[in-house]
Amino acid sequence: MPKVHVHRVSSPPRRQHAVRFCAHSLFCTVGYVLNLSLIPFKAYMSEPFPWQVQPLSSFTLDLDATFDVFANTTIINLTSKYNQESVPPGIVFTKDTGANSYLLRFAIELPRDGDPRCVDYMHHFPGTIASVSVSVEPMQGAIFYSQGMVAFVCDYVGRNSSSRLTYPSYACQQDTFAGFRVAASCTWVVASTANNTYDIYHAAQLLVAPWVSWVNFGLRCGLFGYIARSMWYLYYRHYGPLLLNLRTLGLPNSHGSHSYIVQLGDPTWLILSHPFVSLFMLLDCFVNAMHGGAANSRTSQISDMGAFCLGCLYGSRTVWAAYMQMRHVSSWINHRQWEEYFEPLDPGLLALTASFYAGPLMYFFSRTPVVWVYQWLQASLIPETKRQYGVEGCPLILSFFMMMATVPMVHSYVNQAIHRKTHARSTFSMRNTPDKFASRHFSDWKHWLLFRWRRHGATKEGGTLYHLFDSNPRYRKFPLFSTRGSDCFVSCIDDDTGSIVLQVRLSLIYALNRQTTCPSLAIPTCPIDHPTFAVGKLGHSECDISKEAPPSAKCLHLGANHCQWMK
Repeated sequence: MPKVHVHRVSSPPRRQHAVRFCAHSLFCTVGYVLNLSLIPFKAYMSEPFPWQVQPLSSFTLDLDATFDVFANTTIINLTSKYNQESVPPGIVFTKDTGANSYLLRFAIELPRDGDPRCVDYMHHFPGTIASVSVSVEPMQGAIFYSQGMVAFVCDYVGRNSSSRLTYPSYACQQDTFAGFRVAASCTWVVASTANNTYDIYHAAQLLVAPWVSWVNFGLRCGLFGYIARSMWYLYYRHYGPLLLNLRTLGLPNSHGSHSYIVQLGDPTWLILSHPFVSLFMLLDCFVNAMHGGAANSRTSQISDMGAFCLGCLYGSRTVWAAYMQMRHVSSWINHRQWEEYFEPLDPGLLALTASFYAGPLMYFFSRTPVVWVYQWLQASLIPETKRQYGVEGCPLILSFFMMMATVPMVHSYVNQAIHRKTHARSTFSMRNTPDKFASRHFSDWKHWLLFRWRRHGATKEGGTLYHLFDSNPRYRKFPLFSTRGSDCFVSCIDDDTGSIVLQVRLSLIYALNRQTTCPSLAIPTCPIDHPTFAVGKLGHSECDISKEAPPSAKCLHLGANHCQWMK
């Protein structure tokens, strides 16, 4: 009897879907990556590069000599560099990048017979503050001036025009930070050709050795590499499994004639909320506080708006105090279960607004009696015998960091309180629908602006994570950070008509707090693999029907190839 051989007929290979990135989002991604990677180097918009810094030995400053010798050598050094011949008329702020020094110059008209109320003139002196008080206490009004320098200003203003010619026309001081000398500064007066008009010069020589600048540069290069690696590890590498799954599996209800366009998201919040990055940048701002003093000098005047804007940009670096606090307070909020009392903030918008309010805030402090507190802070750690010619800037910087860190916390709490109160009073307010959370319009301001003109799909899906946050804020892993910017959008294209038949919003599971320590809210991960799921999803129970549904009636089903995106 002849043998019958059964031949297995192979099924035709499944057609793969075409997948590509949105060209517009690729262009924006280049901007995101450059903006985040260059975070450590943005300080060099105001700081000199290490190869530009001159050695301290090139400056004739006798820092360890008696104060009189120090003052004489310092004033000779600064006046030879900054004078009426070297600084053109009309220049208010100038900086010598190589020497790491800067100058503020104002013109002021003083009373011919003198005036004991020096506080009325103090704000015209660079580096000082005006006071609304009519007292003649010499310490009032100064923010960067030591008690001796303020006394010099008040004494000079109180003299008549003839005695000013014989009175010493300068005063110097040493600026310290955390006990280290960081600058030597002087204020001097030059009579102009006009009657009773004087040019007031205030110059500072920063005492930064080249090796210190090189160490800073090396550490910043290391942070550059760390940020680049973090962007890949925390964000961009997750697009690999997503593209593979879309190409081989496709989204549910998709056909062979469908292709996909992936709109890349923005990893900004992942980097700005990173504990190591925020700690490094906060320490960088603290250690290089002497350059912050130069930035404050830029913002103490508005005659040169270019210098003022550069001071604002450098001053905005203090926003890292806010990021640092927001990152660690988020864990405390989760522990206290207070997520419902705080509104997530867009970290990118926070950085932008800091550029606008940091400078004006410093300018405001330089024109109000608030400076009394700052003057006391700078003298608080200086021995009584040295307060005449020295200031300590550490308490001032710490207080400014604390203030900058508090602003977003208060903003988040107040905004959420207003939102809750308004929502509770409104009887006609509609509940947020899933379609709202799936839309591109439910995005942070930057991404809404960049992609508002893009085509939208007829059917929108996804955004489940934000619907979950809206129903119970305790599922927010980072209650103070808005995580919407990192979402990507997948558009399903009908190749026959070219129309978008489906638009899906995908979010990273990293932003979800699965509440594993709370049995009533815990969201378990389904232990069964899902080789047919292109992306993860939130279900009501595990795939194993023999197991009971969790008390939260929620279960996370991961996509194939360990895809970390969920719709």
